[in-house]
Amino acid sequence: MYRTALTAVALAIALLWLTPSTTPYSPHNPGPDGLTQLAQMCRQADDADIIILAPGAAYLNVTAATTKIVDPYINFGDPHIPAAADTRGAALAAPNATPLIGRGKPLIRTSPTSFSDTSHGPYALALALEEENKTIYHASLFTNYALRWNHNYAKQICARPIKIVVPDGDLAHIFHQHLDEAQHWAAPAILTATSLYLVLKKTTWPTRREK
Repeated sequence: MYRTALTAVALAIALLWLTPSTTPYSPHNPGPDGLTQLAQMCRQADDADIIILAPGAAYLNVTAATTKIVDPYINFGDPHIPAAADTRGAALAAPNATPLIGRGKPLIRTSPTSFSDTSHGPYALALALEEENKTIYHASLFTNYALRWNHNYAKQICARPIKIVVPDGDLAHIFHQHLDEAQHWAAPAILTATSLYLVLKKTTWPTRREK
């Protein structure tokens, strides 16, 4: 019975290990709207000062809205891929972007011809929070799809650690997130568990032989 239960648990863990997430903007989603390429390029840390914010998520009173931005004139060949510019005028693609709402100095903005719901742009897609020494970027700038245009900009961002904030996720996303968080103590834990298993096994063998 115990062997059957352990086998079932092992199979469930193996399936979760092998199953990619389908959660938009997840660092474990290899699809067009995932962030796997960014996660491979960057080092992630909870105390990072570069924040990548997904729609529906909030961080330090900055929220990424859920209503998408459309720009019929200034875009990358599709109104749903609005063009945005940083403070130096570099053009960035923002597929399926939504406005960043909150305090902070805008670093990247869409054009005045963009709109979202009934409001009009420009909309901030990056905000500098100078008091906290944090910079918040909209995740749409760094999806696997967006990196075909924004790869060089992403490399600049990855010069420092980042933190990806996703509002929720599927089971695969949650599993891999916990696995990432556990990496620093997983190896010692496995070593300790293996050692205990071997010690207990040695102590139980003589008892079985005596019987």
